[in-house]
Amino acid sequence: MLALAVALPALGACAGDTRQRPQAQPPAPVKSGVPALDPNRPGNETWPFEEAEALDKSLTWPATQVPEPPAKVVLTVAITADVIAEVRNAQFDLFFRRRHPNIEIRRETSPIDAYLTKYMAQAAGGKLPDVMYTHYSWAQNFIANAVFEPLESYIAKTPGFGMDDLPENALGYFKDAGGKLYALPTDMAPKLLFYNKDAFDAAGVGYPDASWTVEKMVETARRLTKGEGAQKIFGFTPMPLPAPDLTTIFLLPYGGRFLSQDEMTVTIAQAPAEKAMGMWLDVLLKDKAVPSLAELNQVLEKVEPFKIGKAAMSIQGAWILTELAKQKAFTWGAAPVPKGPAGRFTPAVGSGLAMTAASRQKDAAWIYLNEYLSSTGQQFRRISAPARQSAWLPNAEALGIPKDVIEVAQEAMKEYATSDGVMHLPANKKVVDTAKPIWEQAMIGKLGLEDALRQIADKVTPLLAENKIA
Repeated sequence: MLALAVALPALGACAGDTRQRPQAQPPAPVKSGVPALDPNRPGNETWPFEEAEALDKSLTWPATQVPEPPAKVVLTVAITADVIAEVRNAQFDLFFRRRHPNIEIRRETSPIDAYLTKYMAQAAGGKLPDVMYTHYSWAQNFIANAVFEPLESYIAKTPGFGMDDLPENALGYFKDAGGKLYALPTDMAPKLLFYNKDAFDAAGVGYPDASWTVEKMVETARRLTKGEGAQKIFGFTPMPLPAPDLTTIFLLPYGGRFLSQDEMTVTIAQAPAEKAMGMWLDVLLKDKAVPSLAELNQVLEKVEPFKIGKAAMSIQGAWILTELAKQKAFTWGAAPVPKGPAGRFTPAVGSGLAMTAASRQKDAAWIYLNEYLSSTGQQFRRISAPARQSAWLPNAEALGIPKDVIEVAQEAMKEYATSDGVMHLPANKKVVDTAKPIWEQAMIGKLGLEDALRQIADKVTPLLAENKIA
């Protein structure tokens, strides 16, 4: 089991909550990543306690047929969150205890880069919390080692749980090979094509829409690239890199894959994937329409260019909506990701919560999960990309996200978002860490396309044996 903890999978979705507004004061003192909070009135500038209390009272919290504990119990909840998100979690726990006075919450908050290693080690030692956070790319590590409890029986005892409010096409991360469900998503977002309206207007080019193909996007990226140095506006960002969702965004539209569907074979050097990667290498080296490594590191100082108005288009996860809604540097919009000859695809990725198989407080754990994972819970936490589809519009209104953008995101989740092609088995971080430096040699012109893809295949293939564990 400990062998699974040696590599931390690359992350593809935000683990913490979104923010309502920027923080005007420095954060509260932090010890090991956890803010020092008043346990009776947790709050800060971002999440004032009074506002949180009023919101909590305005919402209707869900019920379950699972019985309340007859005496006081302690429920341990392990989660990873940034400092500000943890304030919201502390508020949720306080109000939850008011509704369920016999359930005391003991929260364990760990840094995201240490979480998997920590809890795989605890699993090996036979000591785990009752409720656990899991990133989509970690879930199979826990499921394969019987760390999580199947949830179907508890869902059956909660008639109003509303599984149809969750995206079925994104639940596969949390299921075993037999289809049993071991975790439920807290957030789940597609990636969309975001665009800078100011750049399009200046060039007299129509905005992207559902008719766009990948070729149309690339052609437009070339056209909208202008300027030099610090004044340069790129047509598109970021350059495709070896990443857990490379297949779904950039290769599946051409029928290609980085790895085979079972993540046991490297296929990036095969013709369909090679065609797609070669097209983007030309966009970088010949057209200079995407940022080079040098431009990212020296001119842009490692800041994502689209977020500061230095790119006309970008494929990004919907979790950036809160950030875009706040910025005033440029006007923006969102469209479906373009389609290719083999279709239109976008990754649906996110995080989840699970109940541990070793928990002695499973009923209390489910009562907590039922509320935290409900539409009400996700509205309370103001997630910009909630797993509950019914929470998208209320949260968008509260966060200032345009309704038409939410409609694009929800259509993506319903029509073409998928987990197909998203690497999530144990070797995925090693795969990315091995392939990325080789691809970067191609990006600076030191390796040709064929040589780079062949080297990636040769170096990555031995790593995939680790995926047999799952």
